[in-house]
Amino acid sequence: MQIAFLAPDNAMRIRPLGSIAFGWISRLRWSPSGAMLAIAGGEGVAVYRGGFGGAADFNLRGHSAPVKDIAFHPGEQLIASCSADTHIKLWKIDAGTPGEAATLTGHPGSVEALAWQPGGGLASGGADGSIRLWDAASGKLAGLLAAHTSEVTALAFDRSGRWLFSSSRDGSLRRWDMLANHASGIVGRHDDWVRDIALSRAGILASASKDMSICLWDTASPLPKEHESEMRRWTAHAGGVDALAWSPDGALLVSGGRDSCLRIWEAATGRELAALTEHRRPVLALDTHPAGGLLASGSGDNRVVLWAVAL
Repeated sequence: MQIAFLAPDNAMRIRPLGSIAFGWISRLRWSPSGAMLAIAGGEGVAVYRGGFGGAADFNLRGHSAPVKDIAFHPGEQLIASCSADTHIKLWKIDAGTPGEAATLTGHPGSVEALAWQPGGGLASGGADGSIRLWDAASGKLAGLLAAHTSEVTALAFDRSGRWLFSSSRDGSLRRWDMLANHASGIVGRHDDWVRDIALSRAGILASASKDMSICLWDTASPLPKEHESEMRRWTAHAGGVDALAWSPDGALLVSGGRDSCLRIWEAATGRELAALTEHRRPVLALDTHPAGGLLASGSGDNRVVLWAVAL
């Protein structure tokens, strides 16, 4: 039986379970079932299937520049990767030998962020501030959103697939209605660029900023006026917050920042429950296992650390 370590009672018992050296790390993603962990960085994408440590089960290499983001297809048959080389690649991973299935082109510059829609559509965000929507089956562009005035840093679809959330270096967070001609509204703003967002299963949007704060936003009402959805905001990491991940039940939020620390927060109050200091450089990437039993963190110290409750 897997222990749900991301619970308030267990927050102080979280300890490193193991680590691997990887090089520059940009993003970590568990697959929807939790069967795979993908790590993206300067050398491509490494995928661990059913294990952790040592050599990856397979590596996906084909970009000519660092990989900026990765996303598992909801059905786990594909991984999408995007890169500073302006390309998005789809990799087939569900059968036989993993390999490249398609390359999507259209961004004029670096592609910074990806998100799969529950129905299978793909969204990508670029350094030019635009968001592109793709028909993954055909590889054709399905929509272009004039999004932000600066780099799109993160994207997230809600569980219904209707709402797409985006964050940017311009400090804003936007929401896009996929059913109403992509109508958009500003959810809120930070005082500096937003480095990451994470959406809980209940629809609470968390944002992490260079301004050192974390903010929680209530996204239940459609397209509220700016800042009307702000629930809670607090200073989290000296130097800035780089990465966020929710516990599966939405009770806890994990953050990583420039202070080289992971911090675990009680979402309802913003109270800090634990500070984890295993990393020696800024924590740049986080993800929680869908079952809540494991946490993966990636840092500028070129290590990925797997965390669990100390028994």
